[in-house]
Amino acid sequence: MPGIDPESERPAADASPPLASSPDDWSILIVDDNPAALATLRTLMLVLGLEPPLEAAGGVEAQELVRSNDLDCIITDLRMEPMSGLEFVRWLRHSNEAGNRTARILTVSAYRDAAEIAAACKDGANGFLAKPVSVASLRAALAALAEHPDAFVEVEQTSGRVRLKASPAAAR
Repeated sequence: MPGIDPESERPAADASPPLASSPDDWSILIVDDNPAALATLRTLMLVLGLEPPLEAAGGVEAQELVRSNDLDCIITDLRMEPMSGLEFVRWLRHSNEAGNRTARILTVSAYRDAAEIAAACKDGANGFLAKPVSVASLRAALAALAEHPDAFVEVEQTSGRVRLKASPAAAR
C-alpha cells in the first residue's frame, strides 16, 4: 500500500508507468451503472475524436478492467451501486492489483455535493465534472487533467459556458 502525501493527505505517487501527455493518446475507461450515461460518455468521446473507451457498468466490473489494462484516464460516476465511485477511487489508489495506480481519475455526478467532491479529491481523484456532460465540458475537463496533473480540477457548464477551477495539490 502506498504512503500518504503529508501535504495533501492524498495517496503518494508510485512508480507506475508515465502517462501519455495528450488526451488524444490516452487509454480511457468510463464507468457508470446507468447505461444511458455510459452511452452518452462514449458518444461524446467519439465526437471529440478520441479512441473508443473501455466501458464498465459499475465499480466491480471496472476493477477487472483496471487489473488487466494499463490505463491513462478513468472517468467514473460517483453515485453507483453496489460499489460507489468513491470506493472505486480508494481501491484504485491503494490496490497492488491495478495496472496503473496513477491513472488520472475524473469523477462525474449530477449532484454537486461539496462534501462528496472534497472526498473524491482527498481519496485521489484528479477532477470533478458536473453532469450533464457536454462535448465542451468533457473537452475542458480532459484538457485540464493533461495541463494540471498536480491539481484537482472542477469543471461545470452553466448557461452554455464552461467554467474551470484548478486547485493546487497543497490546497487539497
